[in-house]
Amino acid sequence: MGIEEENQAQQEDTTEPITFKTFLEEYPTGTLQNVSEFCEWKNEYSQSVLRRCKPTLRLYCKQCDGTRNFEGEWEYGGSAADVRDDFLIYTCRDCGKYTKHFCLFSVALPDQKNGKVLKIGEYPSLHIKLPTNLSKLLGDNYSNFINGLRCERQGLGIGAYSYYRRVVENQKNHLLEEILKVSKKLSAKKEMIQTIEKAILETQFSKAINMVKESLPESLLVGGHNPFKLLHKPLSIGIHDKTDEKCLEMAHNIRMVLIDLAERIKLALSEQRELKSAVSSLLQFKTENKKDKEDKNGTEDAVQVSP
Repeated sequence: MGIEEENQAQQEDTTEPITFKTFLEEYPTGTLQNVSEFCEWKNEYSQSVLRRCKPTLRLYCKQCDGTRNFEGEWEYGGSAADVRDDFLIYTCRDCGKYTKHFCLFSVALPDQKNGKVLKIGEYPSLHIKLPTNLSKLLGDNYSNFINGLRCERQGLGIGAYSYYRRVVENQKNHLLEEILKVSKKLSAKKEMIQTIEKAILETQFSKAINMVKESLPESLLVGGHNPFKLLHKPLSIGIHDKTDEKCLEMAHNIRMVLIDLAERIKLALSEQRELKSAVSSLLQFKTENKKDKEDKNGTEDAVQVSP
């Protein structure tokens, strides 16, 4: 390993362990993390050997064009006895062709179940599915979002956070306008609509966010919470005294909220269009049915009065 990797590996991570599976699937390169379910005892040739795990992962397969199960193999064996660099290579279970390579620095911890792992690299890079309407929602700031995504994939916390923060601040009005559109289509309360309209006119970002923290249609809540309320704290604090790891965590959370909000806006507007179409179709059916009955009655009356 180089000096920078050694320095990173020496930084003590005090966070709660995450599963080795979650670490591989979701965390960017450059991340050092305590992981659970990293080692297991295997019986080999009448001996018990401590082996590094290779959990089944759910990853994007370009060949299959979708998320699939991947099975992994350690390139130099799965022994957890030594601190070492190694490649963990995954292959799509469906097509058997598409592969994902992880380069990891790892060591088993004394409990012989958990481990400390540094993700040195991965290829192809971390795949993050983006809603189709996200570029429209973010407008000219979509390129800033993609730059933030690149930084996040590389574990550059301050860079990712700065880009995502710029996106939200610059797109404040457009985000609120889309939310206002949903609110009107859902026939939200007059007070809620007025609050959102006032927030759009507010030039100071923090004040605008504060105004809408309690005013949002239920269908746009993220995990049961107002997305602007969730964004308020990470967007209102300075990053000058924050570590790169903390900025990476905040950047990840901002991205998750933005993506979920985009999906909910798309779903809410889509559902309203479908509902409007269904209502229109039912009304048309009712009108046509009434006309058919009138025509039938008219025909019967004509038959009765004929000589």
